[in-house]
Order: sequence, then C-alpha cells, then structure tokens
Amino acid sequence: MFKFQHKDNVYLRWGVTAFITVVAILAVYDILLGDHRIGGYLGFLGAIITPIAYGAAIAYLLAPIVDFLERTVLRRWAGEGLKRRRPKTWVRVVSVLLTLVIVLGAVALLLGFLISDVASNINQLIDNFSGYVAVVQEWMQSMEGSFTLPPELLNWLNGLYEQAVQSADKMGAGGISEVVSALSGGVLGVFSFLGNLVLGIVIAAYMMGMKETLAAQAKKIVCAVFEPYYVDRLMAAAHYADKVFGGFIRGNIIVSVLIGIICFIALRIMGVPYAPLLAVLLGVTNMIPFFGPFLGAIPSAVLIFLIDPIKSLEFIIFILVLQQLDGNILTPKILGDSTGLASLWVIISVLVAGGLFGPLGMLLGCPAFALIYALIRLGVGKGLEKRALPVETDRYRASGVPHAEEKNDGGGA
Repeated sequence: MFKFQHKDNVYLRWGVTAFITVVAILAVYDILLGDHRIGGYLGFLGAIITPIAYGAAIAYLLAPIVDFLERTVLRRWAGEGLKRRRPKTWVRVVSVLLTLVIVLGAVALLLGFLISDVASNINQLIDNFSGYVAVVQEWMQSMEGSFTLPPELLNWLNGLYEQAVQSADKMGAGGISEVVSALSGGVLGVFSFLGNLVLGIVIAAYMMGMKETLAAQAKKIVCAVFEPYYVDRLMAAAHYADKVFGGFIRGNIIVSVLIGIICFIALRIMGVPYAPLLAVLLGVTNMIPFFGPFLGAIPSAVLIFLIDPIKSLEFIIFILVLQQLDGNILTPKILGDSTGLASLWVIISVLVAGGLFGPLGMLLGCPAFALIYALIRLGVGKGLEKRALPVETDRYRASGVPHAEEKNDGGGA
C-alpha cells in the first residue's frame, strides 16, 4: 500500500505498528482509568482549529457558486486558463468576492426580515406560557371526568405538567439568577461563535481562491505515498464522497430554505399564530431526513391547537400538502437520489447517528452512512469477483448459493 524501499519495508511497518499500538493502549488507559487528559487536549485542539473547520466547510459549500460565476458571468474575462481550471487571478478574486457578497447579503436580508418577528414571537410565547399550561391542566381534568385514563399515561402527563409548571416558575422572579447566568453564558458563546465565523469566512475566501491548488497538492501527497492501485480507488472514493456529501448538504439547504419561505408566506395568509417562528422551525427541522418534518410539525400543531383548534387543523392539512410538494417535486428536482440509500437505511442512519451525536448526527448521518455503505458494497463486490461469484443481489434471492459458473457481467450489490 505504501511506497517504501524493500529492505526498509519490514522495519518501518513494524515501527508504525508498534507506535499505533502504544498510542492506542495509552488512549484506552486514559479514557478508562486515567485523568481524561486526552479529552482535554482534544478539546483545546478543537478550539484552535474551529475557525479553520468553519472556513473549510464554508469554502466547500460555496465553491460551486464560484465555479458557476466563472463559467457564466465572468466567462468572457476568464481567459483560456478556465479550461485548465486556472482562470486569471483577478477573475478568481472577483468571483470569490461576488460569491461572499451574494450569500452573506441573502443571509443578512433573510435574518433582517425574520429576526424581529421571530424575537417577538418568542417573547409572546414566554408571556403566554402559563396560560397554555392552564389550558392543558383544564383539558386533563376534563378528560379525567369523561373517562378513565390508564395509570401509566396519567402519570406521564402529570410528570410533563409538573415539568412545565417548574419551567414557568423558573421564568419568574424565583429563577432570575439562573436565567441571568444562562444568558451570560449564552452571550459569551454567541460572541465566540461569531468570532470563529468571521475568521472562518476570511479563511474560506483564501481557500476558494486557491481551491484547485489545494486539491492538486492533496492529490500530489496521495500519489507520493500510495501505490497507483490505491490512488485510483482513493480518488474514486473522494469523488463519490464529494457527490454524496456535497450534493446532499447543498441540496438540503436549498430545499429547507424554500420550505421555510413557503411556510412563512402560507402561514401568514392563513392567519396562523407565531407564523415566523413556526416557519423557521419547520425549515430547520426539514434538513433532517425522514424525521425532520415530524419534529417540526408536531410541536407546532400542538402549540396552535392550544390557541385555536381550527387553525391547528388547517395547519395539519397544509403540512400534509406541503410534504407532498416536497417529496414529489422539490426534493427529487434538487436533491435527486444523492445518497442512493433505501428508506430503511435512511431511518436507521438517522436514528443511530442522532443517538450518538445529537442533531448534527441526524443531519450528517444519512450521507455518512451512504459513504460507508458504498465502501462496504465495493469490498463485497471485490470479494465476490475474486471468487467468481455473481455480484447482483437478485441472484441471491432464490434458495441455495449461486455457483461460480452462474456469474455474469454487470450489476451491483
């Protein structure tokens, strides 16, 4: 796999293996029995590289816009170098600046349009929270008077009610110190995030300006370290990962923004309360595959029901129609089949990644699982080809195991 001189190959491999083994043993000891210093070091390192990670993510997401501007708007001035992916320097600078202006301007316009309404909705929701709790209490009492609830369900509802009352009390004078402490920590976190984001945008500008050079340098390192057999496969894996992650994340962002805008306009027309807040919630949760629409629609419907049951019914009907529009028109047109996963694997990937890594795992679990699935499929196909067995899954549906002579060309796992 690695290119080493033959006489030094064995010694170097033994050295690398011993080093990795020692590091693994020390890491396991620190995690299980030590002072968890590795976690502290990793956290410190993560804080340092956070703006670099932001910059790399922003550059990766916005690179197609830079390419689009150079191929269309700036094509007349890009010169012959555009064919060799080396446009004129000033053209690249202009395309990067235009990309940042367009994207940051659109985000600022969207935030400026919604932030005042969303903040007003949040304040109104906090002010009316105790009233909503009282409505739920009256509803529970009326249910107990009309029929007997199962003890487990009654205990669960009472527990939720007590938690809601405690939350309402904390919002009052008794919890001012906790609220102030939480707000101070939140403000510091916001300033830290904004600082990293600004640095990330600057880093992203430089990365987009020299993206072909960075890609060529990475390829150069791979070619210097690995043999041609593995270079071809690593390049193929990188292209596939770019297709899965890039296509899924960029397309998902576009679809979610469109869903949020459609929800905002429609809910305003319908006169649904908290329309801006609900539109933002529905747009953000729509980024999560399969479960996202439910995570946004269910609490929104419950909140509207506490205010106006008829509007809640109208909202549910609207969400059902919107999901048909999203599933049959928006997502297929924009995302296509970017992951290539069946619905079962999408559900499993979201559940597992969400349980391990939280909301970020729910968002990235699907494309990550698609990449792992593709690598497993490649390995399985390679093993079957070595044994002269068929690669097509349909050949294994019947009873018995296909024999080597039944193999034919084509197909996939």
